[in-house]
Amino acid sequence: MNTEATVHEITELSRQEENIPRNWPMNEVDILKSIAENLSERKSTAALNNYEVLCNNIRYVNNLLDEGIEALDMIHGQINSAFQDDAMVTTEFMDQSKRLFHFRKIVPRILLNDISIIRKLILYTQPDDRQGISIENVSALKKTFLDFNNLVTSSRQFIDSLVSDAYQLTLLDPKTTNFQVLTSLRSFNKYATKSIKHGIFNAEVQESLVEFEGLAYNERVRGQESTITKCDKKSFGEKVDFLFDNLGLTAESDFKEEIKNLFSFSSEFTHIGYVSTFFTGSNSREVIFGDNIGPYLPSTENFSELKYEILETATKFYSKIYLPSVISSLRMAIEPSIFRTFENSMNQAITKMISDLKTRNSQYYFFIRQGLIGSNEAIDLTCMCGTIRRWQPPHDLSDIYCNNCGSKFNLLEIEGDPGYVITSSGPIKVIGSSVPDFDDLPLDKQLALLRQCEEKVKEHAKK
Repeated sequence: MNTEATVHEITELSRQEENIPRNWPMNEVDILKSIAENLSERKSTAALNNYEVLCNNIRYVNNLLDEGIEALDMIHGQINSAFQDDAMVTTEFMDQSKRLFHFRKIVPRILLNDISIIRKLILYTQPDDRQGISIENVSALKKTFLDFNNLVTSSRQFIDSLVSDAYQLTLLDPKTTNFQVLTSLRSFNKYATKSIKHGIFNAEVQESLVEFEGLAYNERVRGQESTITKCDKKSFGEKVDFLFDNLGLTAESDFKEEIKNLFSFSSEFTHIGYVSTFFTGSNSREVIFGDNIGPYLPSTENFSELKYEILETATKFYSKIYLPSVISSLRMAIEPSIFRTFENSMNQAITKMISDLKTRNSQYYFFIRQGLIGSNEAIDLTCMCGTIRRWQPPHDLSDIYCNNCGSKFNLLEIEGDPGYVITSSGPIKVIGSSVPDFDDLPLDKQLALLRQCEEKVKEHAKK
């Protein structure tokens, strides 16, 4: 998405709505005026999406991510066992004389830490519970600064930690890992209580930290000047770029920007910026909306819309970047015949998540008999997710979507009584035709129709 173009379009729309003349170029007082007027009194919020669809999508993707983390949790135990067995690791991890030996303890620990972080995001991205909500108690659905902050802060922790850990897992470089962990320990050590320090800082770690703190910053980050640490990729963006390049995802530039944008957006909330507190800190009364389930508030829909967007990005990142980075790490560490078992299990989880995610908010085409739209008949439209949308007269074209998965329906009218059309999925009955559904035909007629399809395909191929 071209963010600059989008911002420009929003600015122009707002300017036209409020009849504000252009004032270019703007000076510092113009800028200060716009901030004073817009960040002192918030406009009324709007609900621009179908709340019922959002909740269904949130439930679906939340379950999808939960299944993905359960798959990793199950494999984690097997990975941990493999790392403890000399016969299952590659030569570089075989004994203490080898440079990568100590990663046998570190890799399982990283995975366990990440599982905890992902589970926190899953907890904060549950769908809203609307049971028992009425006009009288609809305020229970109101979303405030605390709700938004918990959601987005958990998102920041997710994306920041998993990018950093995916980077470490891909490299498995002692100096790089030393820099990451010692930097974390140094920060932790500055404020931790004595009892907490006692549980973490043994004599060896203390000595390592003293050694690290004795180095100048440039010595810490430049591997050639230090024998203990280095940091080639200092920023979040540099690590993201590295991961995409390393995994051969250079064509997915939009998704790369999506990850960086989530990091920037969530940083605003994590660091309690002006805009995040202004947007979420209003105590003004909200109008009440309603749908087939019951009443809700604009802030409820806004929150769910953001929740779904975060969930979708997180699930894509987990399946496309994080798990492949884990596979890359295991490929270096685990003996090839054992590694293939882990690779197959994890690739199955990746394929399922990516495939299932694509079923959300898709576009499907239905063939329909001409004249049926606008008639007095109710038209059943069966979505690919299995939900049947009963489209009632007078057949409002803005009303053809799946309220379970949010997919949009497009209708292609065909004259007469067309029967079946041939698609890449096989013969499909045209809605409103007098013929039975293909699956209801006797087996011999199904086979005959399939043979016709095959002949048509061959004729088309010759052309």
